Order: sequence, then C-alpha cells, then structure tokens
Amino acid sequence: MKQSIKNIALHISIAAFLVSPLSAAPQQPLRSSRSLKQPLSEAGAPRISVPVCEATTEYELAEYRYTGRVVPISSVDITSRISADLTKIGFKDGDFVKKGQLLYVFDDTRYDATMKMDQAKIAEYEAKLIYAKNDYERIDQLYKKDVSTKDEMESALSQYKSYQASLLGAKAEFILSEDDYKHCRIYSPISGVIGLTNYTEGNYITPSSGILVTIIQLDPIRVKFSMSTRDFLNNFSDIEGLKKNCTVRIKMADNSFFDEEGAIEFVNKEAVKATDTIQVFAKFKNSKSRLLPNNTVAVYLGNKNGVEKVVIPSTALMYDEDSPYVFVLDDNNVPKRRNVSLGRMDGGRQFVNSGLKAGERVVSDGVHKVIENVKVDIVK
Repeated sequence: MKQSIKNIALHISIAAFLVSPLSAAPQQPLRSSRSLKQPLSEAGAPRISVPVCEATTEYELAEYRYTGRVVPISSVDITSRISADLTKIGFKDGDFVKKGQLLYVFDDTRYDATMKMDQAKIAEYEAKLIYAKNDYERIDQLYKKDVSTKDEMESALSQYKSYQASLLGAKAEFILSEDDYKHCRIYSPISGVIGLTNYTEGNYITPSSGILVTIIQLDPIRVKFSMSTRDFLNNFSDIEGLKKNCTVRIKMADNSFFDEEGAIEFVNKEAVKATDTIQVFAKFKNSKSRLLPNNTVAVYLGNKNGVEKVVIPSTALMYDEDSPYVFVLDDNNVPKRRNVSLGRMDGGRQFVNSGLKAGERVVSDGVHKVIENVKVDIVK
C-alpha cells in the first residue's frame, strides 16, 4: 500500500513538472564566456588592418575674414591726339592685347607732308646758317683790319644769329609734326583685356572724340578691402607687421579658394573717419583671368605668428551626433575612443584644439571598421 502511494506521488510530481510553464523557471542573464573588457581578437574574432599615423604639430594661422572687391592695378583709356580718318582697327572687342600691339591706324597723309616740309625747312636754314657764319667771320676779320665798317660787321652778325634762331624754330616745328605723325598709329601701352571700341573704321576722329577704347590689366590684379582700426592695432600693430606677417587667401563666389596666395601690397595710412577703417590692397597673380574687376570675394587674412596645434588627417575623424572623435592606439595596438575639439581644416589636414597630443598614434583611415578595444593590425 505504501509503495502504491509513493508511485502515485511520483506520477503527480512528473505531471506537474510537464505542465508547468517555462517562465516559471528561474531567469539568469546570458553572459559571454570571456570578459567584456578582454580584446575581442583574443576570443577568436578576426582582426582588421588599418593605416596609422602619429599626430604632429603645426602653427595654425589665426585668420580674419573680410569682404573685398577686385580692382585692376592699371586701366588705360585710349584717346586720339590728332584729327584724322580712322583707317584700321587692329583688334577685336574683348581681345587680350600685349603691350606694344597696334590698335588704331589713322590717315597720315597730311601729317606726313607737314613733317617733310619741316624737314626741308631745317635743311634750308642749316645751309643759310653756314653761309651767314662764313660771311660774318669774313667781315669780322676785315673789320679788325679796318677794311670793313662796324655797321657791316654788326649786320653780318645779326644775319647769322637770325638764321640760328630760324633753325631752332624749324627743328621745334619738326619735333611737333613728327610727334603728330607718330600718333597716326596708336599702340597698347599695357598688356590686358581690351573693351568695346567706340568707333569704327571710316570715322573721323579728333582729340575731342573722347575715349576710343579702354584696356584693363588683369595680371597681376588687386583686391581691395577695409579693416577696422581696432582689428589692425590688435592683430597686426603696424603696417610693416601687416605686410610681413600675413598670408592672404580669397574665396570665390562658388566657395572655392583662388589658386594663388596673395601678398599685402600697400595700406592707405589715412583711416576713413566715417567708418573708422583703413583700406588694404593685396596683389594676386591672375594668369588664368579668374579674377575680374568688381568681383566681390571673401578675403582671409592670416597671421603667420599663429598657435602651435596638433594636426591629423581629416580621414582620421568619426562623428557621433556631431561630436568628433578619433581612435588612439595604446602600446598593444588596441584602439581607444577619444573625443576631440576641432580647429580649422586646411585641405586634408585637420587642426585639433584639444583632446590629442603630438606623437600619439591614431587610426588614419578606415575608421568606420574599427571597434573600440578590438586589437588591430597596422598596415605598413
């Protein structure tokens, strides 16, 4: 009887176990067989290979931004100094012309004739002067021997001096007529881009006709901008300091930086009283003519006496909700996340204000593949 009771109890226990829900079993958290702080690579996870570089230091230039306007160094208005028919134009509107290039040709018939007449007068007076000189010297010798009178000697001297004056006058007239003749051809005084001609072949041109065309020099070219006197005194102290210790870069309308770096050319020493500013002019090479007069540009003025800062490749950066960070390797090549504060980016170089020291090793590329505390191999 006792054995039967035990069998019944055993069956009841087994049935109760089978019908009980699994949730009734005690819950235990799942844990890895290794410590979470143990590098994953030691637990069998595959290691990745990444390039690594050392953080270096450079002087970051303190930059100040101004709005500037492109202005030509030289702009020449071409006018006529003679009155004549325009017979030839030696350029097309908008052409690039070189210094000394022929621009305009005028009818020179009248000026050529006048110049030749003046040349003939010179020859005539030179001949008369020789005769008058010989005549005077002969009569003067006779006068000294009391063979000729004083009136005859003085008359010969007067004639000689008259021809001297006439010759000087003829030479002066020739200089003027030759100058007029030369101005029958107008040559470009500078190299640059020529504008629209205001007259065409066949027009009668006079000095009062005004501007025939304008030439603008584009290379080199200036950028003009204004700086407050406070900025000038606080950041550069004097004009020589501004010229010697500054870098000048400009950003174009399309937000690209201009190819060439400029230099401070001169500073208008007189402050504009109404705005308490000084005018600064920077000069740029402009061989591709990207800078055109009256373009508005952003001027970035950098002080060469900058602050020494850590520099890393921009490819070393990762962002977590706009917070930048890098992976720094320890002595065992295990990456550790490090938040950093960023300065200016210059091309592929990123200046770091804080969070990183010079000489520390950072993953320089492929950062998205890196997992913190997972040992990496270094690409040689």
